[in-house]
Amino acid sequence: MSKSNEMIRLAIRKGYTISENGEIVNPKGEVVKGTIIKVKNSSYKTFAISDKGMSRPVLVHRFVAYRKFGEVALEAECIKHLNSNSLDNHPNNIELGTYKDIYEIKKDNK
Repeated sequence: MSKSNEMIRLAIRKGYTISENGEIVNPKGEVVKGTIIKVKNSSYKTFAISDKGMSRPVLVHRFVAYRKFGEVALEAECIKHLNSNSLDNHPNNIELGTYKDIYEIKKDNK
């Protein structure tokens, strides 16, 4: 299992969840600010989870997909943002997909 998938499961066990609009909510019920990282030509929101004394990043869109689709999200080739906005993690904007799907979405939005 990938470290990313382990961190998603750990966040669930610790009580993290999502709001209606795809924001991360910690076990105290507070919205987590998180950070934005650049990956290739896109930016993604992340939040940190503590594991064995170390802070590990979790990609918000992957966490939202897991909350929406369950275990199958961890096996998906990729998680796609339907409107091509990689910072929009609203559950209605998140779907499971393939890299071909993402290429088609980007092509259609040009």
